[in-house]
Amino acid sequence: MINLFGYRVNVVFIAKQDEVFGYAWHYSREKAFQHLSKIMEYHGLDGEIKEDKGLEDWLQEKLDEVVVRGKAFKLPEFNYRNRRVYEEIMKIPKGKTATYSEIARKSGVRYGELLSCLMKNPFQILIPCHRLVTKRRTLMGFYPLGVDLKRKLLCIEGADLNEENSC
Repeated sequence: MINLFGYRVNVVFIAKQDEVFGYAWHYSREKAFQHLSKIMEYHGLDGEIKEDKGLEDWLQEKLDEVVVRGKAFKLPEFNYRNRRVYEEIMKIPKGKTATYSEIARKSGVRYGELLSCLMKNPFQILIPCHRLVTKRRTLMGFYPLGVDLKRKLLCIEGADLNEENSC
């Protein structure tokens, strides 16, 4: 279990030879495992599924790098399904946002496929899908942890949110 900016979540990793290829988290341990299996199936990932204090510490450091310090995460050398979506999202700087439709257009995927891809983000927050907003600049989504955490992440990053979603 990790402290994700004030939210306590269970996290489970998929790794091979000490390289992390993805993780999933949830408030429920069982649901974290279920979500990881969906991520693995979507991307064709295999490896050792594990809960590991060392990997949790690695993740905490990476989250701090991305959210607090604005450092870009580097995806492992793996052909993730719709990798170009994740690469476009990682171009959004800390404290800035882009719309879902902008990312769909830039990455060349249909909107529905974009949403499916986001729900199976193998590195949620490290691939900063929390920086995506609707055309009206409102917050939606952020499965499985919810919009309140998404708002908190954007506030930590100093994003300029509309009045409805202010920090």
